[in-house]
Amino acid sequence: MFDYDQNAPLEIEEVGTEMRGDVTVKDITYTSPVDGRPLSAYLVLPDAAKASADGTFPAVLYIHWYEQESPTANRTQFLDEALMLAEENGVVSLLPETMWSVSNWYNEGRTIDSDYQDAINQVIEFRRALDVLLAQPGVDPERVAFVGHDFGAMYGSLMGAVDQRPTAYVMIAGASNFNQWMLFGVDETQPGVDEYKAHMEELAPTRFIGQVAPAPVLFQFGTEDFFTPQEDYEAFFAAATEPKQIMTYATEHAMLLDEIQADRLAFLREQLGLL
Repeated sequence: MFDYDQNAPLEIEEVGTEMRGDVTVKDITYTSPVDGRPLSAYLVLPDAAKASADGTFPAVLYIHWYEQESPTANRTQFLDEALMLAEENGVVSLLPETMWSVSNWYNEGRTIDSDYQDAINQVIEFRRALDVLLAQPGVDPERVAFVGHDFGAMYGSLMGAVDQRPTAYVMIAGASNFNQWMLFGVDETQPGVDEYKAHMEELAPTRFIGQVAPAPVLFQFGTEDFFTPQEDYEAFFAAATEPKQIMTYATEHAMLLDEIQADRLAFLREQLGLL
């Protein structure tokens, strides 16, 4: 279902480069294995002097959230965090675009007829992003983390079940089932909705998250988050297998508290051997 030609050329093209102190931020494109279109991403590269003792670099794949009105609901969301990890710990990061990078995606960029195949395609493109990240010189394939917020966490659960390359995961404010989020504003009595729910249930993150083991998973949720009520996030966590941990915070879906980032960075540094 989520297979693609991993030997197809990445066709990485550099659109622009910016120096942030000693850190290089490259604006790049690479080719989608789904339809051949160019996919945009930020590639964050530390100074060579930041390499580990063995000359390698740990790596993180960051997948952003979706919020129609938010200026960070795109590949910029985790850029500052990636810069911090590059400067302080020599981490290489990739921050790719997604199908929800466009603000009107939910209402105009998708339909209930396309959601199932779109989900499969998005997972394939996440796997291609891993190809790009691991193709960077010096990246240590034994120290690769995945961080996903919102839909990033949900589709990331599917990816992790079929692609064992990430060695640690941080799942932030994701729902346990796509049906909870994909039907806002839809008359659920209309023909075809029951069939849609059954089809999307096959892709529920709870069906996949347990298969990312033995990679450890940190779940981060807000107790005031309308989109992930306690019953739901507890179900998501319960579906995962050990090693796993859950942290909750008195905040909403954007998950902006400083302590959330601090806890995430502590987990990443531990799992990537940076302590």
